[in-house]
Amino acid sequence: MNRSLDGLKGRTSLVLGHCAGMIDVVALPVWVGIVLIRYYGLDPQNAGALATSFLAAVVVSSLFISSRIDRIRGAIAVPAGFALAAAAFFCMALTRDYNLLVVLHVVGGLAVGWALSLTHAAIGASRNPHRLIATGFTALSILSLGFLGGVPRMVSALGGQVVFLVLGAIMLTAALFALIGFPDRAASASPDGIPGRRERLSPGVWFAMVGTSLLTLSHSMMLSFLEPIGLAHGFSTGQVMTVLLAIGLVNLLPGLLALFLERKVSARGVMIAGPVLQGALGFTLTHSTVFGPYAFAGVIFPTVMIFTHTFVFAFLARNDPSSRAVAATPVMAMTGSAIGPILGGVVARHFGYESIGWTILLAAMVSVVCFWQAGRRTQSVLLPVAEAAQ
Repeated sequence: MNRSLDGLKGRTSLVLGHCAGMIDVVALPVWVGIVLIRYYGLDPQNAGALATSFLAAVVVSSLFISSRIDRIRGAIAVPAGFALAAAAFFCMALTRDYNLLVVLHVVGGLAVGWALSLTHAAIGASRNPHRLIATGFTALSILSLGFLGGVPRMVSALGGQVVFLVLGAIMLTAALFALIGFPDRAASASPDGIPGRRERLSPGVWFAMVGTSLLTLSHSMMLSFLEPIGLAHGFSTGQVMTVLLAIGLVNLLPGLLALFLERKVSARGVMIAGPVLQGALGFTLTHSTVFGPYAFAGVIFPTVMIFTHTFVFAFLARNDPSSRAVAATPVMAMTGSAIGPILGGVVARHFGYESIGWTILLAAMVSVVCFWQAGRRTQSVLLPVAEAAQ
C-alpha cells in the first residue's frame, strides 16, 4: 500500500507522532515537580535523574537512528516504537521501586527516540516542513492544554500514577495512527543525484543544533521546577496550578504565529531573539517574589521555545537535503531536556532555586552565539554554491 508523505493520513500520523514524542517535555512540570517530588517523595536531584534517564535514552536512540534513516522502514519502526513506549509507561504506573522506574524510563526513552527521529525525518522531507512542523507544534499545544489543565487535578484525585497512564495512552494513540498512515519515504540522494552519497553537514547546521540543545536545556530546567519554585516563593498551590493551565492556553499561539510569520520575519532573527527572551523570562521566574511577574514569565516562557524551534527546524530542513539534521531533532531537543532536570536539581539543591535563573542566563548567552554563527556560516557556505550555479 502506497502511503503519501503529503496525504492526509500521512500528515495526521506525523503530527500525532510529533505530539507523542514531544509530550514528555510538556509534561515535565507535572511529571517531575508534582508526581515525583510531591507524591513520590523524591528529592529534586533524584526526581530530575529519573526524567533525565528517559530523555538521555531518547538522545542515544535518536543518535543511532538519525544516521540510518534510509535503511529503516518507518511504517514498521514508528508504530513499534510508540507501542513499546506505551507499554513502558503503563508499567511505570504499577511500581514505585526507584531502580525499576529507572529501567522503565530508559526503555521508554529508547522507544520514543527511534519513533520520533523517523517522524521528524519524514516531516523534514515533506513539501513544506515549516508549515507541517508548525502544525505539529500547534497540535502539541492543544494537547498540552488538556494535559496541564486536567492531569494535575486527576493526580490530586487518583494519585501520581495517573500521569504515567495518560502518557501511555498518548503513546498508544500515536502507535495506532502510525500503523494506519505513516508515510513511505524515498531514499535521499546527494546533490549530484546519486543515491547513498550524502554531503557532510555544514558548520552552520552544527551550530544551529548546539544552539537548539541549549534552548531546550533551559526550557526543561525551568519547567521541571516551575511548581516548586512557585511554592518556594510563597504562592499557593492554586496559584501555581492556574499558571500551568494558562501555559496550555497561551501555548496555542506560537505555532499559529509561526505559520503566519513564515515569510514575514527572518529565521536568523528569530533564532537569535529566542534565547535572549528565554534568559530574561527565566531570571524573572526564579527571582520574582511577586505573583504577577512570576505568572507572566511562567506563561510566556514555554512559547519562546515552540516559536523559535519552528524556525530552527525549517532552517535545518532547508540547509540539509538529506534530512539527517531534522531526524536528529530528538537529539537536539532531548540532550538539552535530559540535562535540564538533573542540572536544575543539582544547582537548586546546593545553591537554591534562584541559581536556576543564573544558569539559564548563561545558557542563553552561549545559545545566541551559536545561532549567530549558524546564520553566518550557512550564508558563507551557500554563497560559493550560488556563484557556481550562475
